Amino acid sequence: MPPRAPPRRRPAPAAGGPGFGDSARVLLALAALYAAMSLLAYRVIHMRHVAPLGADAPRGNFSEGRVLQHLRRLAVDIPGRQEGSPGLEAAAQYIKGELQGLAARAGPEYRIEVEETLVSGSFSMMFLRHRVTLGYRNHKNIVMRVSSNVSEDDDPSLLVNGHFDSPLGSPGAADCGSCVGICKSCVDLFLCMLFNQGSHGFIKTHRWNRTIRAFINIEASGSGGTDLVCQSGPGSWPSRVYAQTAKYPMANSVAQDMFGIIPGDTDYRIFAEDITNIPGLDIIFVLGGYFYHTSYDTLENLLPGSIQARGENLFNLVKAFTNPMLLKENEISNKAAKDGIEDVGAVFFDYLTWFMVFYSRDISLILHSLPIAIFLLVPLFLKFPNITLMSWFVTLLGFMRGKTEMWNVH
Repeated sequence: MPPRAPPRRRPAPAAGGPGFGDSARVLLALAALYAAMSLLAYRVIHMRHVAPLGADAPRGNFSEGRVLQHLRRLAVDIPGRQEGSPGLEAAAQYIKGELQGLAARAGPEYRIEVEETLVSGSFSMMFLRHRVTLGYRNHKNIVMRVSSNVSEDDDPSLLVNGHFDSPLGSPGAADCGSCVGICKSCVDLFLCMLFNQGSHGFIKTHRWNRTIRAFINIEASGSGGTDLVCQSGPGSWPSRVYAQTAKYPMANSVAQDMFGIIPGDTDYRIFAEDITNIPGLDIIFVLGGYFYHTSYDTLENLLPGSIQARGENLFNLVKAFTNPMLLKENEISNKAAKDGIEDVGAVFFDYLTWFMVFYSRDISLILHSLPIAIFLLVPLFLKFPNITLMSWFVTLLGFMRGKTEMWNVH
């Protein structure tokens, strides 16, 4: 018998075969998609999509360049703005002089009042689960109120707040010289403005405190980037106004849930929680936190475009919050809260500063329970395949309707 031929080996598929090519194209497409998403997120977070306007921009537009001129005076020319330092007094006099210059140039249709006050006092608060008592003496506040020449002294007003002192050893460019420059530039464009060392002293003692119906507190825990609404309330009214009017919305209701565990605080709690319950917003720079409260908080480390985005947002918010119809809506909401009708806030988030998604807590209970309902119903649907999808859909609607009625009763 002739010897049997050895079995022929099947040749291995070539590295460039059709299967390999399809996989490579899929991986390449995924890599390109992730790279594009990362680049887009980087540009948005660093405000690269916002073009800052120069100091020569038209006077009717908010200009980052003009803010930087004030900021250079506060953070470069003045050596330091720490408590008890000569620089802090120099900063106060510079701010007061700028505001008085605005008042002198205002037209006859405006009434602009500028006041300098010294406040002293003390208060207690819970901070990181510990009770802390703070005392202060002879802190200086610079307050400016802008109204029409036909306004009454007790007409409702909006408070825009920012502090002008800086931490020990820090020039305080972002925290919070930028806040002062932005507030001053917003006044240039058209509101009670508070440049403070002691917000508690203002809200407890100043004669204008009883007119405030809403407030916006601007802060910085970094050198720019996302200008996050980290706290809002009481109720959903302030965040709803922000969602409707901000040009570059940057807000997330989760931030408020997490703020309590952060070892820091702002003047928001003075206005909205501990002393009064005025509705308002707390807006902070969050990127570049490694510069926060250090000697590197300088003009050069500010992220371009961040001040422009914050200023344009603030300008729109000031116009919205001073709308008489919205202030009336706020008063109705406050009256309902006093009558026991609770406004528990809302769920909201922005999409890459392009738009905001905003819905009530009642709607969120339905939307966030829907995946659980689907998870529970799918095994039953697989177990009884003869039952139509429509019948399961009707069952699901009945289930959700029952939950809604239960929540309403609750």
